[in-house]
Amino acid sequence: MRRFSALGALLLGACGWHAGLTVPEGAHSVAVEAARRSGEVLERGLEPELTAALSQAVVDWVELPLAATGQADLVVRAELLEFRRRGGVRNSQNELLETAVFVRARAVLYDRRKGRVLGEPVVAQEWSGYALDDQANESGARARAMRHVADSLVLALFEPGAASRATPASGDGPRP
Repeated sequence: MRRFSALGALLLGACGWHAGLTVPEGAHSVAVEAARRSGEVLERGLEPELTAALSQAVVDWVELPLAATGQADLVVRAELLEFRRRGGVRNSQNELLETAVFVRARAVLYDRRKGRVLGEPVVAQEWSGYALDDQANESGARARAMRHVADSLVLALFEPGAASRATPASGDGPRP
């Protein structure tokens, strides 16, 4: 089955198939601004991870070239709203065996040409669990959660009809 799925994806890519995401008329490039962190998020160093995940999601899903923030027609602006860890599965000796991280972020799509935000802000969140038997498992869980959140945000920002729900012009546009 895996072989068929990979072959199907290859054939769909070769015939010009894409996700069907819409791009605002006249837009020729897109950028991802460095993500910000809400004041309630105490964990440091998450912003670059979210920015990288968003950049990869834009490359994967949007049919526009990635450009520098000051030169792009469209800019994805994101803010990390929440990051937390939870208690998890314990054994009979009450030792923690598995836990998880939670990521919640918000994003807007800003049109530099028109000086306004397109559509409404979107929010995405994800829990990602991991076993405590390896120190690297938390960073992997964090990366999975960031990637899922980034994909969800980009898909929502560029969904068909999202750009037509523009908000009024407001200079630089509101930050998420």
